[in-house]
Amino acid sequence: MRKGLLIMMLIILLGGVAEAGVQVFFLPDSGFLRVHGEVTMRPASSSPSFLLFPTAQITELWADELGEYTVQRGSHGTMVTLSLLRVRPQTLSFSYEGFLDLEGTELFLDRNSLWFPEFSFPIEETQVEVDLPSDWILVEWQSYPPMYPALVVRDTKDGISENEVHDAPVVDEFTSRLQMQTSRLTTAINHRNVAEIEALLSPTLREAGLARYLANLPSSHGQVTGELLDQFTIMLSTERGFRFQASVIWQERSGRLELESLQLRPLTLQVPEELLDSARKFARELHEAVQIKDKEQLLQLLDPSIAQGQMEVLEFLLSLNTLVPWSVEHAILDPFTITLYVPPAQDTNTKLLLNMGLTPGERHWLIHRLEVIPVG
Repeated sequence: MRKGLLIMMLIILLGGVAEAGVQVFFLPDSGFLRVHGEVTMRPASSSPSFLLFPTAQITELWADELGEYTVQRGSHGTMVTLSLLRVRPQTLSFSYEGFLDLEGTELFLDRNSLWFPEFSFPIEETQVEVDLPSDWILVEWQSYPPMYPALVVRDTKDGISENEVHDAPVVDEFTSRLQMQTSRLTTAINHRNVAEIEALLSPTLREAGLARYLANLPSSHGQVTGELLDQFTIMLSTERGFRFQASVIWQERSGRLELESLQLRPLTLQVPEELLDSARKFARELHEAVQIKDKEQLLQLLDPSIAQGQMEVLEFLLSLNTLVPWSVEHAILDPFTITLYVPPAQDTNTKLLLNMGLTPGERHWLIHRLEVIPVG
């Protein structure tokens, strides 16, 4: 890849001010484009927007005052509309990727292709870094501010056979498609959108309820990111530090890739046996305190700053079934978290998994985070 090609560009779309920095990764042979950037918005309303090419997939979108955003697709473009909690200058971070419908040995990236966001707010002093394959070069910028940015890239291959030219991009294109599907999957998980997840799955996985399972990832885990390690492996990471290795099989069906198989395996640092023994002892003490309804002891096991509130968590714990001992099913070293299995009470079939974040107290562990997951 050609690195470090740095272009300074001033863009004034609507006549105001904002700063931007944009990184562009483009594979002209396949048309795959990935863009990441930041702009400083000075919106005039609570619903600023931008327009992109029709097949663009939003993989990241964040603003200081962003409440939510909507994506509307049409044959001529993808409209992304933000809903801001406050109308004030703020930073917008965005990433998107997809395939541009361009062919030839000399390609024009301009307003007709909508390769760059057409913002409803002004930006300027845009620094653009373009990353191209080694056999393609950036020839020129054809338009400058105040017009929409347009550039030309040219194929410089020489002395390569026709078969080599035809075959070389295939691997890149397939990998790019897998990367795009991975991004779509993690974005759908972050939105907890069952329908978007199901759109990526085979009929078998849809019937198995995989979409609902993935959409029920506890929100306290934070945002999910996905890294494609190879065509059969995706690394999923969360803001809380939880990591999973997903073994996947993608199947081509009617011109699109569907997820045919997915198996998740937690990836964690090895928890020392001494720490596990301490966690099991804590689980026994917690079970016994709930069993005899020792509220004073239970309060000593709860971090005063626990998000749900000490008294609320106390009442919840006292409602749990204690006829059967609880077991530590899983432990994560960083951040230190244990998963307790609580068997169902006689009047219900609902089993519970309690994810407890533990922090050291003066004499014992303290529960500083609690997540409750019903498992049927």
